[in-house]
Amino acid sequence: MSDRGRRVAETAEFYDRTAPSYQRWWAPVIEPAALRLLDLVGPIVADRPEAVIVDVGAGTATLARAAVSRWPRVRAIAVDPSAGMLEVGRAEAARTLDRSDLRRLDWLTGLAGHLPIADRSTDVVVSSFTLQYFPDRVAALRDAYRILRPAGAIAVVAWLANDWAFEPWRLLGSLLDELRIERPPSLESGPFRSLRSASALLRRAGFRNVHAEDGLVGYQWTMGALIRCTLEFEERPLLDSLNPETRDRLERQWTERLARLSAADLRYRDLVAYVTGRRAA
Repeated sequence: MSDRGRRVAETAEFYDRTAPSYQRWWAPVIEPAALRLLDLVGPIVADRPEAVIVDVGAGTATLARAAVSRWPRVRAIAVDPSAGMLEVGRAEAARTLDRSDLRRLDWLTGLAGHLPIADRSTDVVVSSFTLQYFPDRVAALRDAYRILRPAGAIAVVAWLANDWAFEPWRLLGSLLDELRIERPPSLESGPFRSLRSASALLRRAGFRNVHAEDGLVGYQWTMGALIRCTLEFEERPLLDSLNPETRDRLERQWTERLARLSAADLRYRDLVAYVTGRRAA
């Protein structure tokens, strides 16, 4: 298996294991920023009320579920390489959507760059907080271009590089240094460097009328929820790499340091980039 294929397999396996924790702790953090993508593609849905919307790297399908709920004639397809994430998404859909909505929501296991969808068969592609996992971003975006009908639209939101520090995770990093613990290699390839580079990426994939703007993810954590999210999801690869004694020591000392923080210190903020484009008519 190639390094690229291995990374894809490792990412899917990680999300298979952590899907319930992702949905419980992390999905609420990024959901408001993700849902703004539907606002951005609203004009094309207004012109094409029976549009087919593909949620690429759907995870638990926040966008696909919201799309069929928002627009009564739209069909949505949730595509993700993690069967575990799609399974959790199906459960959420069954819990929150009515039968009419469920009939217009399809689920596919697949990878960006190799989408199991026919050429020129969809109207909108959306992707939220997954571009950092794509092994070849341009290839993934060209594949999105391939499946769009003429004048179809894409809307992406992804992290935007900045020097902001979230104090709880800064404390964790300092503690890792003190304990001489090394993190496993990251599964992510990194955020957008700038709005300009984000726009250039879509243009390289063939999209026209490209527009990029920044946005903000903000979330007020409680200490208990932050600890659970960090241990069960955000830092799960790290914790899985430690022996029980070291893991217990790390958890105990980090929790002690978190207890000294104020509510303001637990306010999470991060920059994102929204990028939209159209396929040629």
